[in-house]
Amino acid sequence: MGRPREKYWYALKVYRGKMDQTLKFFREHRCELFSPAIIPSLLFVKCQGSLLENSRKDHWDKYMFYKDAKREHPGPIPDHELEAFRLATSDPTIQAEYLGEDTQKYMSGDKVRVIDGPYKGYEGFIHRIRHDRKLVVCIQGVAVVAFSDVRMEFVEKL
Repeated sequence: MGRPREKYWYALKVYRGKMDQTLKFFREHRCELFSPAIIPSLLFVKCQGSLLENSRKDHWDKYMFYKDAKREHPGPIPDHELEAFRLATSDPTIQAEYLGEDTQKYMSGDKVRVIDGPYKGYEGFIHRIRHDRKLVVCIQGVAVVAFSDVRMEFVEKL
């Protein structure tokens, strides 16, 4: 996925009580960071994949990175996918429900974009959960969040 020196987004699961140490390490390496408040143990880091791989043995007790499909290397996350997830999890006035890591379960049907209303700009899937139609926004293999009260007249298929 590009040249080896390029920086990509990667997802980390940070162990309990280790977030401050982990943030310090990546800030020292001038990495861009994003941590969604709804999922306190999740940290997204924009860096070179080699930084994660090279730091694995020194930081194994602080975090683990989500791996690629082959389960060998850190799995890069496309910028547009992270930006959609960041938009959906950054507004404190909107209640999101964290559904876990099983993204395949919720990524069915057509992908949609909300064009108006409180969820304007969000991209994801419409999925029925407990008899309620919700907008599901996810990063494949990492995390799923859902939003209620999505008005279908504000949704367009992508």
